[in-house]
Amino acid sequence: MRSQKYMTQPSPPKKITLIRLSAIGDVLMLLPAVRLLKRHYPDTQIDWLIDRPIANILAEVKEVNVVPVDKPKSLRAYWQFKRSWEHQNVGQLISFQTSFVSNMVMMLLPAEHKTGFGFPYSREGHHLFTNTAHNLPEHLHQVEIFFELAKKFAGIKEGLTITAEDLSLPISANDTAWASQQLQTNSQWVAINPCASTQEKTWPIERYITLINDLHKHYPDKSIVLTGGPSAEEVEFGAQIEQDIEASCLNLIGKTTLTQLAAVFKQARLVISPDTGPLHLANAVATPVVGLYAVTRPEYIGPYQQLQNCLNAYPQAAEKYMHKPADQLAWQKKIPSLEAMQLISVEQVLKKIQSHPSFSS
Repeated sequence: MRSQKYMTQPSPPKKITLIRLSAIGDVLMLLPAVRLLKRHYPDTQIDWLIDRPIANILAEVKEVNVVPVDKPKSLRAYWQFKRSWEHQNVGQLISFQTSFVSNMVMMLLPAEHKTGFGFPYSREGHHLFTNTAHNLPEHLHQVEIFFELAKKFAGIKEGLTITAEDLSLPISANDTAWASQQLQTNSQWVAINPCASTQEKTWPIERYITLINDLHKHYPDKSIVLTGGPSAEEVEFGAQIEQDIEASCLNLIGKTTLTQLAAVFKQARLVISPDTGPLHLANAVATPVVGLYAVTRPEYIGPYQQLQNCLNAYPQAAEKYMHKPADQLAWQKKIPSLEAMQLISVEQVLKKIQSHPSFSS
């Protein structure tokens, strides 16, 4: 990308403020757009407003100033947010998020100009809060949606390639050392991140148990590490798996920070996960993944540049639960079924794992 010639604007902005408050996967998928803006405006200060609980994930990203904020959750909190920002220099504002909260945050920030999404990615009246709402091509991957908006803002018309370096998340030496200590008993780990952020995107627990037992049986040289967040539901899910599998595993669910989790994934041979933030975290540290998708389209929200490694039951789910072909559903449509993930069998996952070059080598 650095060899491309850009259509430069007469005077680069002195400051750009980005809004992408959450979630983990979307934050990671914004990195190529952020790096594009920094390359295009090397002397511009770029601030990134991000939800405080996940801000640390960007601790080693040096291209921008990470600004942790508390997402307002009440009228009083919105008023306090407005008061705290009314005398600050926001500069040019770009909102990469279309939720109600992010739209309110965009409205309250005193920016010189506000840029966001037009058709077809504006939601919750997002475009009404912008000065400029850019229309973009349909059926883009989320990474490309962010990247194209950044290109529109910068006036770049050339076709650009998103590279693995653009997607990469740097890891600190301390986190790398911590992960090495946890994984020191074996050099070949398979990480399984069993839970998604919602129940409908989570694969059934009995299938994880069967999968792990089969992996232990056929690949005794590889060890299993369970990963996930600190919620009571995830901890209980992992404990149940650990109790019911035939061989032991390392259970790190709820025991890592986000950056430590990234370091664990970096040292794993393979990561298996449904559609959730940690899957994108594994992708951001260039670890091979097997993604389990039925409720959402991997073409839209899957691990970018690893879509071939995803099991995609979305078309079957569309037919079975929405009674329509997938191409007749909205691009960003989630299929509201607690049974959709059951369309992915243990045999399919095993076959995908076994065919993966990184696993058999």
